[in-house]
Amino acid sequence: MADIEKEVVFSKEQKQLIKEIVGDENFSHHDWTKEEQKESLQALRSHIRKHYRIEQKAKCAYCRKDVSVQSASNCHVEHIAPKEMYKKYMFYPKNLCVACADCNSIKWNRDTIKPLSNGERKRYPSSSGAFLLVHPHFDDYAEHIDIFRDRWYVDKTKKGHFTIGLCKLNQRSIDFGYFEPDEMMVLAEDLRDAKAKGASHLVDLIKERMRELLDD
Repeated sequence: MADIEKEVVFSKEQKQLIKEIVGDENFSHHDWTKEEQKESLQALRSHIRKHYRIEQKAKCAYCRKDVSVQSASNCHVEHIAPKEMYKKYMFYPKNLCVACADCNSIKWNRDTIKPLSNGERKRYPSSSGAFLLVHPHFDDYAEHIDIFRDRWYVDKTKKGHFTIGLCKLNQRSIDFGYFEPDEMMVLAEDLRDAKAKGASHLVDLIKERMRELLDD
């Protein structure tokens, strides 16, 4: 099951606001904070933030750490496909979620949609396979990434690998002086391989050793 079950729903007034902004001939990604409609857009962003904060149980879509439950400063409205590249998806509910300040800043405007061989996409993708990263509206995070000691991220799939690199999830801990527990990381990689091969007995043995390390 995907991490986000219900996308945000806009009111009639909110839909009209979005229509006016998108319909402007000078529409750009900068209109996310358009000065002329500052108060209305602030209210819209607050509505989006509140919805996804609840849907995501106050967890960042990418690192799974807590986002702030009151302040907006560490609970950013996140565009999964960057608005700088895909302005037409800027208000699309399935392209929105909440992310912590670090992930939102580090991810920034890097592309997250797989390129089409026959030109530009006309519609927002409707399935997980079109995205390079773990998409909270289409994917179950736990199927793609394992987290150890609430700090170390191990990819289980290509999407997981891309997401870890995209948001520099492991690099942040290293930068702040947390050194990788060598055996734990090796075991995590072995666990991924054992699961891929369907070696259930080996999976059990690796998990048992991991529990021993965590209990030390």
